[in-house]
Amino acid sequence: MIYVFYNNDPLAQDQGGGAEHFRGLHRALLKSGLEFHLVAARLQQGRAAQHITYVSESSNFLRFFCGLWVWFWRNRKTFRAADVFHFHRNYAAWPKLIICPEQGRVLISYHNVSGRVLEGWLGRIGRPLRRAMLLLERRAVRLADAIICVSGRDRESLQEAVAPAPFAAASVIPAAFDDRIFADRPASPPGPALAHRLVLLGRISHQKNVPLAVATLEELVARGRAFTLTIVGEGEDSPDLIRRIARSPARERLTWVGRVPHDQVPQLLADHGILLLTSRYEASPTVVKEALKAMRPVVSTDVGDVADWLDEGQSGFLRDPDPKALADAVEAAACLIHEGGYRQGSRVDRLDEDSIMSEVVHLYRRLQAV
Repeated sequence: MIYVFYNNDPLAQDQGGGAEHFRGLHRALLKSGLEFHLVAARLQQGRAAQHITYVSESSNFLRFFCGLWVWFWRNRKTFRAADVFHFHRNYAAWPKLIICPEQGRVLISYHNVSGRVLEGWLGRIGRPLRRAMLLLERRAVRLADAIICVSGRDRESLQEAVAPAPFAAASVIPAAFDDRIFADRPASPPGPALAHRLVLLGRISHQKNVPLAVATLEELVARGRAFTLTIVGEGEDSPDLIRRIARSPARERLTWVGRVPHDQVPQLLADHGILLLTSRYEASPTVVKEALKAMRPVVSTDVGDVADWLDEGQSGFLRDPDPKALADAVEAAACLIHEGGYRQGSRVDRLDEDSIMSEVVHLYRRLQAV
């Protein structure tokens, strides 16, 4: 049996790379022929499946973590030696490692470098807690049978920050990308009429650094450029964003539409010319792959594996997290559109969910055979 644990819902339409990755795992396992079960957090009502157990409601990780302890205790006598337990976040593995340490194999996925979310919540006061968490994390990765990082950059950072040996042996497999939502929409570069329409898609959070996107638009407006910015998403920093927009000198050129279903992303990209990504940190952002598939130039901070996907000056631009630098890149992207210089690049051939997920399924089979 393959058990996959993720604080999300594979039957929901939540935005974000992590949510899409869980849906991709679900689709891959359905096609694999492997016996599997997903342990998840319910984010919708009215839908269920026999191979999914919900141990919490909402996206609150602490509730999910508590639910894992209960689930493992109730099921501790049913596990077998050939079972594989796939955890997303190293600390989610502790209920298994403590309650039933001898049964099955443990696989841990990293979708970012640990501690960044905590730093975003608590700032400097979170550092002592992070040091304590590091002790547990180092122990967890040494007990794991395999590790997946979604980018080589994250693997290198984790080697330095956590433990060299376990991460030196880690697999690098990018996050899943579902290109089916683009199947009925032939891609073409944006026309000149869209060259000044920016869109940002993502959770309104410390990680995504949406105020930097607002500041970038303000810089463009101060230069007399007629750009607009559409912000798509919601999150814990939404109240701050509302206040930021209200006092912005560019507020007439800003639109915040809130959360939209993931299957509407192709239309959102079709309605805009340039994707703007201003994150403080990322692992393997799905929205960049979606922009490539839609043939939209990307202007981004240099985070995660974004540099692995973009061809600088042809399909996108990477810049420092500075409004002026990003504004320069936005103007260069607009020129690219006006001059017909956009090139999708060879990397788009790697945007295939089956090929990405086949690596994960192969790892499951290998662990089962050990």
